Amino acid sequence: MKNCYGCIGFVSLLGIWGVLSGEPLFLSFFAFALFFEYFWVIPDEMFLDTMKKCAALAFFTDLFITAAATLVLSYCKLTDNPLAAGAALGFGISIAVFAFSAFIAETMERSRAKND
Repeated sequence: MKNCYGCIGFVSLLGIWGVLSGEPLFLSFFAFALFFEYFWVIPDEMFLDTMKKCAALAFFTDLFITAAATLVLSYCKLTDNPLAAGAALGFGISIAVFAFSAFIAETMERSRAKND
């Protein structure tokens, strides 16, 4: 397999559990189906570099959000388990950051390709 970024799309199968169990929180996993398109992308150096930049941005966002949310939730005593809530919030936001930054980078690359 030349491009394993498409495998992220298999996380969308968790959305089926949301349909079967009636749990609405699992339905958001269907958003990962957008990553299946990367199976058909030929990975060149620019694509791999762009994915690394997006992943690094998402990773540092996750670290910051998890730490900040854990501190705030712990200080304000808003939940019994502030670390779990902070980690869940950080994970969700970092996935959104990765998807949005990958979308922006891909859109910019396509617009540059049209101009050439």
